[in-house]
Amino acid sequence: MRRLQGLGLSLLCFSAATQAEGLSGGVSVNLGYLSDDAPRFGQYSGVQEQGGYLGVDLNLESDADYRQSRYWLLDAERLGLDDYRVSAEAGERGAYRVRVDYQALVNNAIEGAQSPFRPGNPLTLPNDWQVEGNNTAGLLQLDESLAPVDFWQERGRLRLDYRHDLGEQWRLNAELRRETKTGNRILGGVTGYSGGNNRAALLPAPVDYETHIADLGLTYQGDGYHWGFAYHGSFYRSGDTGLAWPTPFGQNPQWADGVGYPNGNNQLALEPDNQYHQLRLFAGMPLFETTRAQLDLAHGRMTQDQDYLPYTLNPALTVNEALPQTSLDGRVDTTHANLRLTSRPAPQWHLSQRLRYRDRDNRTPQAVYQRVRGDAENQQAFESGRINRPYSLTTTEFASDAAYRLTRRVRLNAGYEYQHTERDYSEVRRLEEHALKLGARRTASATTAVSAELQHRQRRGSEYLDTLPYVQTHVPGTIGEDDFENHPLLRKYYLADRDRDQLRLRADWFPTAEFSAGLNFIYNRDDYQDVVFGLDDSIMRSWMLDWSYAAAEGVQLSGFASTDRYASEQFGRSFRGNVPTDVDDPERDWQVAARDRFDTYGLTLAWDNVQDRLDWDWLSGPLNLSLEWVNSRSRGEMNTYAGPALNHEPLPVLRTHLNHYRVNGDYQVTDQSAVRLSLEHERYTSADYALDDIAPDTAANVLTLGHRSPRYNVTWVVLGYRYQF
Repeated sequence: MRRLQGLGLSLLCFSAATQAEGLSGGVSVNLGYLSDDAPRFGQYSGVQEQGGYLGVDLNLESDADYRQSRYWLLDAERLGLDDYRVSAEAGERGAYRVRVDYQALVNNAIEGAQSPFRPGNPLTLPNDWQVEGNNTAGLLQLDESLAPVDFWQERGRLRLDYRHDLGEQWRLNAELRRETKTGNRILGGVTGYSGGNNRAALLPAPVDYETHIADLGLTYQGDGYHWGFAYHGSFYRSGDTGLAWPTPFGQNPQWADGVGYPNGNNQLALEPDNQYHQLRLFAGMPLFETTRAQLDLAHGRMTQDQDYLPYTLNPALTVNEALPQTSLDGRVDTTHANLRLTSRPAPQWHLSQRLRYRDRDNRTPQAVYQRVRGDAENQQAFESGRINRPYSLTTTEFASDAAYRLTRRVRLNAGYEYQHTERDYSEVRRLEEHALKLGARRTASATTAVSAELQHRQRRGSEYLDTLPYVQTHVPGTIGEDDFENHPLLRKYYLADRDRDQLRLRADWFPTAEFSAGLNFIYNRDDYQDVVFGLDDSIMRSWMLDWSYAAAEGVQLSGFASTDRYASEQFGRSFRGNVPTDVDDPERDWQVAARDRFDTYGLTLAWDNVQDRLDWDWLSGPLNLSLEWVNSRSRGEMNTYAGPALNHEPLPVLRTHLNHYRVNGDYQVTDQSAVRLSLEHERYTSADYALDDIAPDTAANVLTLGHRSPRYNVTWVVLGYRYQF
């Protein structure tokens, strides 16, 4: 139906345009065919199912003479497909402009999923669902109850942009946006509260939200300076406050009575309604003859007061105490300040200084929540309740850069950066980071240029208090100061002391006016200091070669080749909460060495006026050809090592391979009409051990969806006709 509506709208607009005076534009009608079903191929394009497609592109505008003062434009792309865009613009030059855009996007990249849960909220199980035991082996009616699940999401984006020049120096800008998203997604739901009795299921969760965004601004442009102020507002509304589902597993002996099937019910909260408001003041002005300043100040407030869901939906569980408040009553105040100075004290010098301040002041009230953990036990006593942590963060940054042209062919640059971060409710209260960088660029000759930049960053923090967050979330006096949740020697990578070294090299070669090539190399190493458990080391290497060659008039060749390598080392120790000696047992240590590799190659050819080169006199108009080829591979390895007290198996290699090519031919039949033939072929394969050969009941304690990693081999052919008027 949507495709027919798009076709009808296009024909109506085209018919009216061809009969009207003072208009110009064009219409394109494209017939396409996809050789096989391929959801991933058609991600965000609307071309996913085997079969034929009809798409229409349209553009209309008032004549150039008429646009001297007032004008209007209309553009539409891919009308008739699920993914399309329509925009309209009107205005008066030097006075105002109004623009409206709408874009529809469809995402349906998951195939082969199956679930016993029936759609809705709450989700339901079949009436004849039977269980025997507390794992997937006891789901007696699973195979008979599995039904295909089509995971999809449709997104619509509407934008209204208005600009009005209020005289020669004032300008008003207003932009309103509305985004809607509907469909479903994969979400994990858990019944249980400890490592021994948790049972999980992958659920088809609903997606239904809309976001409204408003941006208003007023700017004054003076002689060499400007200033203005602006407002930004964001309003998020969700159509579902939570997701409910029945427990598919039988009763576990550690659960409270009535938690297993058929009586158990579960619920989790989805993204809550929220809003954000921000006021901003900005200015730019010269301070001295060679120095210019830019200032940007902003203050905002985020709020979230969505009503809480109840502690549990399960009537069999005992709940003696109500929630401490009806909603989070969340509030976060944000402050941003940016000051930038740029100057050229001498022709060969360029200086830049930047000061940045960011503050996130979380004023959300704290309370003790007596949870019903995992909808599987009676409500906790007050002494076992947990307290929410209103995280706050303050960051101050300073940077200074200098560039100096030593000679006509040599340019040097240096810089220093400092960052100071304060956090609360965190293992590390304070972080300080210093960075130094040195660089140079040399034009060695008229055909060669090389550049290099070396950077060293050092981050150090205050004392790492590993037990602090755990203690802060408990009622004072109910646990010891040395009690812990994570291993006391574990260090979170974003809080740990770290040294980072980075090297960037670039070489450009242009021996002739027709040929040029460039080689780029990046090396990055992070060394985490004094880490016993956690991320210890990571290295990234990246190479890229690109080139371009004008083989003849109207013939352009270009290509690239890139390879990226990532390596990291992580250490840990497995311990059980009910075996205190595990914490100090080195035989329970483990290590993961991750190795990732990405290789991508590409080639393009653009050949204009083919008929002239080949003496095809039988063609009355120009023929242009283009070719595009891309080949990309990835390989990921996670090599695991473990002490004698642990059982482990090697993990399979992760792989992806994409081979894509496209050939286009454009022929100008007359001054007003042209045809295009496009052939696109894509082959994609992947291997993911988390998906492949994993049936819904393969894992004992997790009910999965049984879908595999994507793979396809498709051809997409399009024949198009365009008429200009």
